Amino acid sequence: LDAPVDFASRDSATIGGAVATNAGGSRVVRFGTMRSQVAGVQAVLADGSTVGSLAGLPKETVGLHWPSLLAGSEGTLGVVTAARLRLVPWYRATTTALVAVAGLEEAVSLLARLRARVRALDAVELILPEAMAVVAAHLGRRPPIGDDATGAFVVVECADHTDPTDELTAVLAAAPEVLDTAIATSGPARHGLLELRDRITESIAALGVPLKLDVAVPVGALAELMAEVRASVERHGGRLVPFGHLAEGNVHVNVLDAADPADITDEVLGAAAALGGTISAEHGVGTAKTPYLHLVRSTDELRAAAALRRALDPAAVLNPGVLG
Repeated sequence: LDAPVDFASRDSATIGGAVATNAGGSRVVRFGTMRSQVAGVQAVLADGSTVGSLAGLPKETVGLHWPSLLAGSEGTLGVVTAARLRLVPWYRATTTALVAVAGLEEAVSLLARLRARVRALDAVELILPEAMAVVAAHLGRRPPIGDDATGAFVVVECADHTDPTDELTAVLAAAPEVLDTAIATSGPARHGLLELRDRITESIAALGVPLKLDVAVPVGALAELMAEVRASVERHGGRLVPFGHLAEGNVHVNVLDAADPADITDEVLGAAAALGGTISAEHGVGTAKTPYLHLVRSTDELRAAAALRRALDPAAVLNPGVLG
């Protein structure tokens, strides 16, 4: 069996933290976020009492559903101490492709094609040229594909009990969006392709401490979002390094040497919200984004959330300042 949620910080993440933040990652396209995997949970409330159950019954309609309530609450309602997770089959055959396309519109078009024609789609990731340049330099090697005509790279993973290579190759070969492709099924070649996505965050950190924003929009609005992000960084100064999860319209906006981080944050989060998106897709709200909650939640929603929190933690001892 295998874990249905996977992300680059897998070696340092905790189960409780993944539940509390409703972690996402690369396999959301197939299995959903952490909330979808939690069959049972136990948590300690602010007064020391324990709630929840690890029974994991497939059908139960008795009162509050604690997994749904605690997933994504960022530790503001209780501290997750145990969880029962749904697992998925471990697929024996995996194929990874790095695909070069002309830009984001072509990447989105390719995504629709993959969704419709590839049965074993496990991940569809996005690397924009700025991020590819940073990670390639950090790893000390040239990307296996791509040239000046490449406006975006798409990392596609397929996993099944039988080899999905022929199906994926056939779809990519017939796709007009594809400029070039590198495909690997195992060993160093596949590891080398995955490194280009998994080690981007590490590569950025080696250059300094970036302004990190984590937004998502409907996939059809990705090109418009990135146009606004680039314009904002150009106006205020900084080095943009964007990448993310194409299938969910989720972009990790990293800005090194941001000359005016407050204005960039205002404009990027505002743009995402205006396009029908969210100010946080998987990194959480924390304290930094709390002032922006009004962009994606109504006054009534914020008031109801605050009332629930006061009921469970009247002294505000759990993660003060987080989520309001």
